[in-house]
Amino acid sequence: MTEQNKLVVYVGPFGFPKGGAAAKRIYGNCVTLSQQGYKVKVVSGQVPPDGIVESNYKNIPVISLSERLYEKLPRFLKHFLYFSAGKKAVQWLDSLDKKPRAIILYSGYSPYLLRLIPWAKKNNVKLIFDTVEWYDPPSLISRFFSPYYLNIELAMRFLLKKCDGLIVISSYLENYYKEKVKDLVVIPPTVDCSQIESRIALHECDTVKFVYAGSPGKKDALSSIISAIISVASSGYRVQLNIAGVTEKNLKDYIPNVKIDNLGEIIKCYGLVSAESAADLVKDSDFSIIIRPDIRSVQAGFPTKFVESLSVGTPVIANLTSDLGVYLKHGINGYICKDDSIESLVDVLISSINNNDLYTMRINARETAEKYFDVSGYLAHMKRIIES
Repeated sequence: MTEQNKLVVYVGPFGFPKGGAAAKRIYGNCVTLSQQGYKVKVVSGQVPPDGIVESNYKNIPVISLSERLYEKLPRFLKHFLYFSAGKKAVQWLDSLDKKPRAIILYSGYSPYLLRLIPWAKKNNVKLIFDTVEWYDPPSLISRFFSPYYLNIELAMRFLLKKCDGLIVISSYLENYYKEKVKDLVVIPPTVDCSQIESRIALHECDTVKFVYAGSPGKKDALSSIISAIISVASSGYRVQLNIAGVTEKNLKDYIPNVKIDNLGEIIKCYGLVSAESAADLVKDSDFSIIIRPDIRSVQAGFPTKFVESLSVGTPVIANLTSDLGVYLKHGINGYICKDDSIESLVDVLISSINNNDLYTMRINARETAEKYFDVSGYLAHMKRIIES
């Protein structure tokens, strides 16, 4: 591989490295690319922190292009200006004396694709889209009349098929695109296990600690999780649910209208915390909980928090959405809920509380992460999508 064709550029309107699940996804893939011998740069649409356009994160060069100047504007104006996104990315690519071997586009959808597809063809650069979700419009009106959701449908149903290849996060997306694109690889969320310390030792405590970490949105049934925990606690079990990512002010929106004297001891809300603090909270817990509805956006995606929990040795309680059924084994590295109902979750919570070998489950959780989700496990996938 010559120096000229080693460069792979990750492009999109995402924030990096502080950009939630998107940034974690991109970082994991960048590490895999680097281990495969590629020189990686991240070109983010974020407004640069502290005004620094060019920075470095864990040996990954980061260029911040200030594409996202419209985030705080009213929704209609924000969505309108969204269609100008991608111009600065193309300008930056034009400025390069030597063009990259490949561009991996994350998010951005139609505005970026309509600019990058012809640019990549003209400059003989491979264009790959990292496909991690397929949003559900909030209503029928939005499906047919919202410019934002029309842009997503245009990208997902037509423009992605014009890319040279796709990285997809789930078998749902694989099944939809495998006969429609030139090349495709499946890469779930990944972590660098060599940089993550797990906890195997058990706490000397009678209270079983559960954790929910994230922003619920429409994906996670946080209200059901809280209701199930309260139900179990009311039956006499000593449990505690730690919640990160939801403020005290917003927590009331998820708590059922019930009277319970020691609610503050059962539900502990930590509000918005750093990614590091959230990871520590998950590691300190006995089980993490992921309960999601059976909708397209959930089936097309893959919960990053599932992988993160396993990587720190914390077993997962979840209903089977996306590809979780491939990796989650009941009583081995977690527990499976038969559906997303409160009743099913209560049953599984009680099973987890009565577990007599949590130590082995924590070992199994970590081993699952190392076997299926470590960045080093997808070297061949990355080489194939870049070089084929």
